[in-house]
Amino acid sequence: MAGLVTGEQVRLEGFLAAAQVTVLDVTRGAVTGTRRLLVGFPESFRVEYVVAVPDHAEAAVAVDGEVRILTEVRARTTPPVQSTLPEVVAFTAIDDRPAVVFSAPGTPPPRLASQPPLPDYLAAMTVWLNALWRSTQGLVGPVDLGRYAADEMLARYAGSRRLAPVLGAVYDARRRVARLHSRRTAVHGCLCVAHTYVADDAVVSVDDWSLGAVSGESLNDVGGLAVRIAGARLPEVLTGQTPFAQTIRDFVISGLAGADLPPTRWCDVLILAQAERAMGAVEYGVVDEIGLLARAVRALPAAPDEPEAAS
Repeated sequence: MAGLVTGEQVRLEGFLAAAQVTVLDVTRGAVTGTRRLLVGFPESFRVEYVVAVPDHAEAAVAVDGEVRILTEVRARTTPPVQSTLPEVVAFTAIDDRPAVVFSAPGTPPPRLASQPPLPDYLAAMTVWLNALWRSTQGLVGPVDLGRYAADEMLARYAGSRRLAPVLGAVYDARRRVARLHSRRTAVHGCLCVAHTYVADDAVVSVDDWSLGAVSGESLNDVGGLAVRIAGARLPEVLTGQTPFAQTIRDFVISGLAGADLPPTRWCDVLILAQAERAMGAVEYGVVDEIGLLARAVRALPAAPDEPEAAS
């Protein structure tokens, strides 16, 4: 915006007036206790800026962290990836809580956004993830996907007869991927359709890095995006008998290949990603996701991608 020094402190009302923009929509942030104000021109209803707002003092840490993560990721990655990342435009405050104005490159409001067909969307996301990983890869470490979920499930549900098959499946999947090693890369932490926008077969923008990390587990983004898109159809995805299921499975397989990991571990990635999602939801008293995990486990073959024991 003309006359504004990037990153300076401004009053939000003054910023909106000077830029001749208004708040078009409000969405929940990736971190609980945060919101995103989608700001743009009312005539075109196109988002030009996103304001990250904490609802309480504890959530302000996430907003501060997002600024740091984006600054470091932008410094490490390539211009094509940089063009999809938000930039800090200004710092402001809402109700005496610090907030940050980010750029929003070419992003319509989520409720108006028209994403391409799922195969094209996931193909574009695969290209974007591979570019992010190549430009930010660091040290090699053991695959961490599912470790938190496995530990939490054992602590909460050890001895539960009803969830014993779920515990067994999660631990079997965790045992298999724990043998693997991958390079740490920048991760977004909450990839989903609401935080990404694809047009003309390419990723245009990736918003809300408040759960991101400069150095993390790349499979978290692959598995997380896959299970969020699959939703209640995750058991169907595990059987691989429909075009929808095949599309998501192919995305996970491509992600494993991009991370130099065995593509045969696609089923483990989906189970562990859903386990992480389920245990995160349980912390807030939501049990729907663990119910979905149980249905997904029931859909599994006796030993995914491994020979079954002789009868």
